[in-house]
Amino acid sequence: MIPGVAGPMVPSLPAILNTLSNTLSGNVSLNNTSNYFDGPSVAQGSSGTWFAVGTVTVQDTGGTAAFDVKLWDGTTVIASAQVLSTANVPVAVSVSGVLTNPVGNLRISVKDQSNATGLIIANGSGAAADSTITAIRIA
Repeated sequence: MIPGVAGPMVPSLPAILNTLSNTLSGNVSLNNTSNYFDGPSVAQGSSGTWFAVGTVTVQDTGGTAAFDVKLWDGTTVIASAQVLSTANVPVAVSVSGVLTNPVGNLRISVKDQSNATGLIIANGSGAAADSTITAIRIA
């Protein structure tokens, strides 16, 4: 604390941070076990350093499934995860990371490696934000 100043010192932040967010408006069918399918994405441009964070909710209506999830710009994977789910049980997967000078839109993509009956869910919870991405320009 500084004498004569109330409260702790807080480093100054830019008055305005460039923040982008996007939420899926409809389910995405994962109908090919060889392919990744894009979920939510943001068009942030190709300069700057970006912190991206997002969640996708995945579900397979056909049976037990393994889902591969990646946060990336179409070239560089920032973060990835794998999750298992039993039939008709939705699972939320969160990923986050930092990327400088992305070559494409930041996005979360998913592959159902088990069945062609997987989905990225848009609104299974009824809150309309089950699969969302947010990107914040930090430099």
